[in-house]
Amino acid sequence: MTTKRSTVTIFAIFLGIIVLLCGAHTSADQPPAQLALEILEPAADETLQGVVAVRVTATPEDATPPSIYVGFGHASWFALQRVGQTSEWTTSIDTTMLPNGEATLTAYAHTPSGRSTGASVQVVILNGLQCYFGDLHSHTMYSDGVLFPQDAYAYARDVARLDFFCLTDHLELVDPVEWADTREQALKANDCGRFVAFYGLEWTKREGHACLYDPPSTRWPSDVTGLYQTASDASVLCKFNHPNYPSSEVFNEFEYSEAADAVFQMVEVRGDAGEAAFTRMLDLGWHIAPEGSDDTHSANWGDCGTWTAVLAPGLCRLNILDALRNRHCYSTGDRNCRLYFWINAAVMGDIVNEPVEHIAVTVYVADPDPGDATARIELFEDGNIIRTDEPNAPTRRWETSVAATPGKHYYFVKITQADGNRLWSAPIWVSAKSQ
Repeated sequence: MTTKRSTVTIFAIFLGIIVLLCGAHTSADQPPAQLALEILEPAADETLQGVVAVRVTATPEDATPPSIYVGFGHASWFALQRVGQTSEWTTSIDTTMLPNGEATLTAYAHTPSGRSTGASVQVVILNGLQCYFGDLHSHTMYSDGVLFPQDAYAYARDVARLDFFCLTDHLELVDPVEWADTREQALKANDCGRFVAFYGLEWTKREGHACLYDPPSTRWPSDVTGLYQTASDASVLCKFNHPNYPSSEVFNEFEYSEAADAVFQMVEVRGDAGEAAFTRMLDLGWHIAPEGSDDTHSANWGDCGTWTAVLAPGLCRLNILDALRNRHCYSTGDRNCRLYFWINAAVMGDIVNEPVEHIAVTVYVADPDPGDATARIELFEDGNIIRTDEPNAPTRRWETSVAATPGKHYYFVKITQADGNRLWSAPIWVSAKSQ
């Protein structure tokens, strides 16, 4: 009897241990509380300007992650700070450092268990456009110029005092070590909010010369068709250089290419010959903007008397490249003359696909130097001057309207200052309705 009871007791203890172990194992296998993120601020579809507050909740509190980040899908992510021991996390973002337009704000976190979670809202970023001045075509001794990339970026920033600068040595002459150094020096020199530095190459053939910005490699096809297709496939931002050199027949006389039109957004315009090539390209169907980089081969980077100006909401690499991709730029022979050109709500460089009934033109030009008066403003329609204004003043806001014939048109303005300096705006492409 005693033996039987002992056996039962031992079995009960053994069973209890198993139950306890199973219970513990089951508890450990329970998944942790599911973390949920919610973006409280900004609200969905909100229009953002300047510095904005961001508020995110992470619930439940016992599943709080060690960190939460927010971003707009670009390179920059912003860390949030937890508010005390609450479920709320906050930060602030300067939206002027982001391109205008529709954007997705995403919150992202890792849980202690390694799982990740996120939340997002659609917003609209809409900041005023500022003028920034720079140079997009120059050389060092890595091709046929002088000195080194570190000298060029330092000079452009500290002596010429440019807002942005890009080196474009000839890709045929740059070896892999030099190419790596060029990129490294650009990254070192880039200072968001003060000086934007990036890198490029110049494709140099008898068929023409072109700048390639942020190219993935120094290896490119040697023919025009191959250049166009490769640049289009890789979405590399490009610019046509000195369009009348080495002859007026460069790039197959600028025969229109749909593939190239998607990525070649600029052409150098610094004088009458450049202007003639520019309007000829527009007549052929290119959607192209004038820019004024100098192509210096000397130690005077950005200090040569002609510049490219960009309209962007803030001075950062992302904004400058986005503005150039959208042709929000102009060529200028004056270092600090600000030029804005609108048709209805469109800004220079825009393509207005929806046919419009009215074409209202606004030009604003301002130079802080009292002696730099604007002598003449010329409005071009399809290569012809259709309106002229002669303000003879440093600052002028000029408004006029155009009764266009039905169909597609392009418009741009040319500014001539009293001292002879000239500026050319990017065009605006418009389709006019039948009246």
